[in-house]
Amino acid sequence: MTTPFSPAPDLAGPDSTTDPVRLLAQAEWQLYIDSRRAGELGQAALDATRDRPTLALRGEAYFHVGLSLLRGGRIEPAIEANELARASFASHDDARGLLMCDQFDATHLHAQGRLQEALALHLRILARSADVARRPTDLYICHNSRAITRKLLGQHDYMLLDFYEALAAAKSCESPGPQINALTNLGGSHTDLWNLGEAQKLSEQALDLAEAAGAWTAFAVAVFNLAQTYDGLGLSAPCAALLERIRRNAHRMAPGVLANNTSLMAIAHLCAGDLEGARAWLDRGVTAMFSDHDGKTDYARAQATYLMATGRPQEARAVIQARIAETAASELKDPPYSRMRLLQVATDVSERLNDSAAALRTLREAQVLYETLVGRSARAGYIATQVAHETAVARDDRDRAREAQERAEVDRRRLSTLNLALEERMRESQRLNEALQLKIAEAEALQEQLRDQAVRDPLTGLYNRRFLDETSLARIELARRQGTRIAIVLIDIDHFKWINDLHGHGRGDEVLLRFAELLRERMRRSDVVCRFGGEEFVLLVDNCDDATLATILEGLMRQFRMLRFGVGEDLTDDCTFSAGVAVLDVDGTDFESLVRVADARMYRAKAAGRARICAAD
Repeated sequence: MTTPFSPAPDLAGPDSTTDPVRLLAQAEWQLYIDSRRAGELGQAALDATRDRPTLALRGEAYFHVGLSLLRGGRIEPAIEANELARASFASHDDARGLLMCDQFDATHLHAQGRLQEALALHLRILARSADVARRPTDLYICHNSRAITRKLLGQHDYMLLDFYEALAAAKSCESPGPQINALTNLGGSHTDLWNLGEAQKLSEQALDLAEAAGAWTAFAVAVFNLAQTYDGLGLSAPCAALLERIRRNAHRMAPGVLANNTSLMAIAHLCAGDLEGARAWLDRGVTAMFSDHDGKTDYARAQATYLMATGRPQEARAVIQARIAETAASELKDPPYSRMRLLQVATDVSERLNDSAAALRTLREAQVLYETLVGRSARAGYIATQVAHETAVARDDRDRAREAQERAEVDRRRLSTLNLALEERMRESQRLNEALQLKIAEAEALQEQLRDQAVRDPLTGLYNRRFLDETSLARIELARRQGTRIAIVLIDIDHFKWINDLHGHGRGDEVLLRFAELLRERMRRSDVVCRFGGEEFVLLVDNCDDATLATILEGLMRQFRMLRFGVGEDLTDDCTFSAGVAVLDVDGTDFESLVRVADARMYRAKAAGRARICAAD
């Protein structure tokens, strides 16, 4: 094999050695700090053992060379090095080494875009590794690579689980590189899933460790993650401190490393209030170091935000429209977070240009993405706080079960008279395995429950109170800016306790479900319909005058009264409701005051005999 690396310039330094064992230990240390350096050390180990071609550790050296070349994009020599590693491992019956060569193949499939094939190979490696003693670094490489593949396949839950497995393995590694890489990947993943609080914590840890270890490529990735996170959270002071930290370390980083993502660097300067700094990065044009999107939407948002800040809304609109048109014609779709933030800027631009229709259109599209991200954020937060712990417990149980099986097998071979003890240990192993499966099933059930509860009422499928609290402020602010009317309607089903007491709670649930269906049918798509609690519902209605709203509610009352539940003595019919209406800036100036007025009017309607709508005192 032709030597793929020139001699490392610092091999004659304080860490110099011709001992291949020490060289390979250094290569493993550098694997996630400076991958090129790891390859140079692997080549040095090969050079040091050239006169001993059958030496077992040459397989390890070839593996480091191949992995470094693959990361550097030099595919053909990387494949050649991996095949030499595989031949060496096979000649020494090294099961661990052969698994790592298969891991190289999975990473190569990933690089080729053959993601389903890569994931299938990852899973086969995982299944075959159960009886192979592996190093923490091996485990980290496997979990981390599998998580990245799952990320590109959109398997967010499994992606996070694999990344947390990778972080657990990284903490057992001697080198800080895997832990820096794990924290960076997790921070970026939580950012993508809009779990920004967790993303900030993880990315700040990665930044600190990368700076301390001199891992400047990882430092740059953590910078990009934090730029997006601070921007999403509106944290201008931490963003300004981040930029100062970059300036302080600029002479330590490789030239051009920050230019790998001009979009996020511009966004960081905008978040910190530095318009001139943002313009300097925007002038460089769009670049992105990510494989799952091209960074153009972030660049368009940064450019439009800069143009708005400098008083050029028409130019900002042109930038946004051009990017939206480009995305529509492309197979590469934007990440939901980037798309949502671009649409939010588009809404601000349309409002500045007094184009209310366009503002409402982009706001609605952004709202759909917001709902998607809220669900993902809740899911990611749950996994971060609960599933990682459950996974660790399950892993410990699994390891204990495996150890019990191994001890039982050794005892069986050595002492045939201990058959009864062996059987007991095997039964213990089975109990541990069953406990493990039970814990996994419980964790999956909890995950499913959290997803359903995030923004929807579990009985009716309507939005819940949490969603209403999050949405009402933005809707009221938009109505006030546009000068449109917005009303709150609080509805309470009459005699609902009597229905439950006489016919049972099942009948009560049926009434709630059918009423929710009527609300979905009668209300407009732009209205917000929520179950407020119990038999109470809240409607957030905009651009609707008194007469039209009254017509809608009276029609709703008529249809509700026509519903029939049960037959004979179990019949429930002529259901009615009482409602109170409050109008923004007529009856209250904010959501809470409108709800109070609507609630009081609803009780006034009940006091007046129920089955009516009260819109005035």
